[in-house]
This record gives sequence, structure tokens and C-alpha cells, in this order.
Amino acid sequence: MEWTFAEFFASGGTTTFVDRLSTSLGIHKSDIKVVSVYEGSLIIIYDIFQELNDPVLLAEIKTKQIDLFATN
Repeated sequence: MEWTFAEFFASGGTTTFVDRLSTSLGIHKSDIKVVSVYEGSLIIIYDIFQELNDPVLLAEIKTKQIDLFATN
């Protein structure tokens, strides 16, 4: 991400990140867990969970996320 570590947390940090990610992927924010945030350019490691562990649904989310990354 093109933010500094300080800018990320000044703009809502992980809460805002999870809100935006869940909205863009069309999933509930409780299905996302931020594991860590590293300083550098800004690196966020997160996991996406689905209660039923449905491989088809997870594949759809993965495809949507890749498409969103590609289109910025």
C-alpha cells in the first residue's frame, strides 16, 4: 500500500482496512482477521475465514480480490 505506517494508523488503521476490504469483497468484516502490520511501504497480512469453509465461496472471494488488485 502506498501509505506510511503512521498515515495508515492515523486514517483508522486496521479497523478501516477491514471495513473497506469486507465491503469490496462483499463479505462480513468478522470473516477477516488482521494478523500483522509491518512498516516498510506498508505490509498488511490478513486471513479470510468462512464459517462453513466452503471451497467454492473461498475461490470466488479469491478471484474477486485478485480482480480488484489488478484494477487498483
